[in-house]
Amino acid sequence: MIPPGFPGAIDTPAIKAIQRFDKKAALDMLKGTPFEGGKNWPKITLSMRDEALGAKPLAEAVQAVLLENLNMKTELEVLEPRVFRERLWKQDLQFVWIRWFMDYPDPHNEYFDTFYGKKTTGRRQAWVNDAFDKELEAGRDTRDAAKRMAHYAKAEEIMQTDGGYVPVAWVVRYGAAKPWVKGVEKNKRGEFVVEGNIYLDMLQHLYITEKG
Repeated sequence: MIPPGFPGAIDTPAIKAIQRFDKKAALDMLKGTPFEGGKNWPKITLSMRDEALGAKPLAEAVQAVLLENLNMKTELEVLEPRVFRERLWKQDLQFVWIRWFMDYPDPHNEYFDTFYGKKTTGRRQAWVNDAFDKELEAGRDTRDAAKRMAHYAKAEEIMQTDGGYVPVAWVVRYGAAKPWVKGVEKNKRGEFVVEGNIYLDMLQHLYITEKG
């Protein structure tokens, strides 16, 4: 869930191998089912909210991969954001594509706020795993940074092994400014922050310096 460079990012061969692309393994798992060989699929609808930021092309890429490798045809349903959220909270969607922005750079936001199984409202998925929830609770309740990251790493392993989600891509946003443009916000690490934060008006302090 966590991109490189952020607290809790995992870059180990063991984690990467859990959901590696393997067409043969996928087809083998269908043996003995009505869908063996990529046949007899029911109607499958992939639902997403209407938004920009490259979300739709990525959803279409997911569709293409499923069709090419599993002969699974899906219909893409693009919903108005309010309708999408209402149906998502009700667990009323068959197959969901979600683009997620980190609200703050901590694993708690990536795991607890999105996948914790004991949430009573705002749950994004029907998947629940008690072992996963316990790791999140342990990570939430300790102040030891190393122990926290270890708990969240275990949570990621559990979630991927159990198929709680399928990671697809990290979207990287870029911005550029002339050297005479000043006032661009920086984070606590001294890095420039690209305009577009979903909670702040980040352009109110910009100004242009005079040349010479």
